[in-house]
Amino acid sequence: MSIVCLMACIGLYAQTKVTADKSGAELQAAINAAEAGTTVYVQAGTYVGNFTMKEGVNVSGGWNADFTAQTDYASILDANADGRVLEQPSNFTTWTIWSNFTIQNGNLKAISATPANGLSSGVALGKKGQVKHCLIQNNTFSYNGNCMGGGVGNDAIDAATDVCAEDCIIRNNCGTHGGGVRVRGTVLNCIIENNNTNNSIKTGPGGGVHLQSGRLVGCIVKGNYSGGDTGGVRLFGKCQVINCLIADNTATGKVGGIGIESANSDVIGCTIVNNDQLINDASHNSKCGISCGASSDNGTKLANNIVWGNKHNGVAQNTQIYYISHYAAANRVYNAIAHQNTTNGIKLSMSNDEDDTYLDGDQNEQTGRAPHFADPANGDYRLTWQSPMLGRANSSIAVVTKDLDGNNRNIEGVDLGAYELPYYTLTIAAFDHATLTVGGETKTAGDYSLPKGYTTTATIEPDENYSITSVTCGDAILTPEAGIYTLPALLTDMTLTITVQSTPTGIDDANTAVKAVKVIRNGQLLILRDGKEFNVLGSQL
Repeated sequence: MSIVCLMACIGLYAQTKVTADKSGAELQAAINAAEAGTTVYVQAGTYVGNFTMKEGVNVSGGWNADFTAQTDYASILDANADGRVLEQPSNFTTWTIWSNFTIQNGNLKAISATPANGLSSGVALGKKGQVKHCLIQNNTFSYNGNCMGGGVGNDAIDAATDVCAEDCIIRNNCGTHGGGVRVRGTVLNCIIENNNTNNSIKTGPGGGVHLQSGRLVGCIVKGNYSGGDTGGVRLFGKCQVINCLIADNTATGKVGGIGIESANSDVIGCTIVNNDQLINDASHNSKCGISCGASSDNGTKLANNIVWGNKHNGVAQNTQIYYISHYAAANRVYNAIAHQNTTNGIKLSMSNDEDDTYLDGDQNEQTGRAPHFADPANGDYRLTWQSPMLGRANSSIAVVTKDLDGNNRNIEGVDLGAYELPYYTLTIAAFDHATLTVGGETKTAGDYSLPKGYTTTATIEPDENYSITSVTCGDAILTPEAGIYTLPALLTDMTLTITVQSTPTGIDDANTAVKAVKVIRNGQLLILRDGKEFNVLGSQL
């Protein structure tokens, strides 16, 4: 057998270790020989062939020579453009996980080489099968038939609660329904980028993802391309898209961002931005962000999303979401949508950082609020502290406790979209004999919770006969300009410290040789010095 070491440990599962000098066939033989409950550890290296999962046998890649440390994706499963890379032969009843592999260069070339399920040339899964922390790339097909999900495909009925892909990068794959992913299960915390459904032989919808009664949670879907409809995520059946960024995707047909093709799907807490549809038919220009085109509405809910800057043929549209009239208004709640009425009153301008004006349905001039993303030109759609999206979501609808960066959601005031802006504490240290004004408001000593990046100006007015010795904020020593201090951006907890001292007067200068003289004039005590008169408080008369 091509097994370097097989150990049975009391109280532990057996472990199989496979060295990098073994072929793909030898790796498969080791997996086949392993009993359920075994973990197969695979050294870093390239293993060429087509691989099959065995129920209950987990396979872990990227290990160094003595199996003490892992390198990300360093064990490479390569089909060498001949067939599928990794396949689960049937539904399992025991979880079976392949982790930390690069899975690449699958190619289903002819219909005869395609299993009946017609799934991905990268990874084809059923119930209780999972890929975790894998790089899945460069998988495609070359026949006139379906290759559903170029990178990952799952067709297990009733598997919507199964996590079939977690913490994976799925990129540069091609399939017919979902260039990157087509699943009935759950895809969790994955990056799905630069996939397409634009094969020269056959094209289809869903450049990034095609959900078939599935769930997409905490994912980034960006830069994907559809040879048909829906550049980002296509929903068919009861689906959920939660806490995701859907950005910079393109479709040659209708729908740039998310296409809802059947009823009773939810899109909650997502940022859907800068997607484009290239269809020439102007009647579809309102479908550039989200299109709700199902023939019935059994509770489809769009909530707490930011839908901004999506395009029709490269031009950002005033209308960002398309609804068929039967969609219940009660389920279209708390979305920030460019130039479109919303229940919470937020409207976005087409500029990222400059408010504009527009006329509402009653021809009243209103302000369009700019979203204030961090750097949309470079794909950074995190919020900044100036954003009107902060704290404006409906907390009762928020269904996750972490945002796309892993920051805690502010349960008392959730931010719209996929990103929650962290808050830090500005501590104003105790001070006396001065008045502090921050951002136009008088402040006393204490702790103030403020959004990340917050900056403003402060003025400090010392009491009479006192002066400002120093002002520091964090590690910065602040110097006033025209009496105004500019606080540094709040990127961590910081303390503002103000040092005040009394100002020497003309009668208590110890360095002078001229002494002060006390006199009583008209019953009032005066102090004379250098021919000048002072009262007992040191003020010159």
